[in-house]
Amino acid sequence: MDKELGAFLQGRSPLVEERQDWLGGDIELLQTRATHALTEADSPPAGWVTSVRALLTRGSQIMVVRDPDGEHILPGGRVDEGEAPGEALVRELLEETGWSVRGVPFLIGMFHYHIHSPRPADYSYPYPDFLQLLYRAEADSHYPEALEVGGYELGAEFRPRLEVQRLPLSLGEAALLRIVTEN
Repeated sequence: MDKELGAFLQGRSPLVEERQDWLGGDIELLQTRATHALTEADSPPAGWVTSVRALLTRGSQIMVVRDPDGEHILPGGRVDEGEAPGEALVRELLEETGWSVRGVPFLIGMFHYHIHSPRPADYSYPYPDFLQLLYRAEADSHYPEALEVGGYELGAEFRPRLEVQRLPLSLGEAALLRIVTEN
């Protein structure tokens, strides 16, 4: 592991850890995800942050996104070159859900991924470790025309918290939902 990333992660206890199989383009990547709680004062090394996600709420309701793999509660995506994480999050939420964000999203955690498979020749992201920053954001206005056409997402809707808690969430999603609903 890189020294800078190792120093940042040192002493942090993951909330949960889980193994996942991902399909990255044409390449299957076996990964381990550790979910860590963060505060706004935390500053992960920027070079390791590849994407951002948010638990998007509207009052007591939580956004659920449907894609070909099922449903999840963390819309978001890649941080583009030269883009700040907060800017990427606002853009991604608008593209995936059609909702703008009220105020500044609040940093609540991160997913730390470690790739166990060999580095693919055309893989242009940090390897073997990378981070996804996780935020809580409150929805503001709906702009259905802003939805990405032909994107991976098939739909997005707000659902009551109790209904969302009964979904088959990943361990990481469930941990983040607990953080948000307990505060």
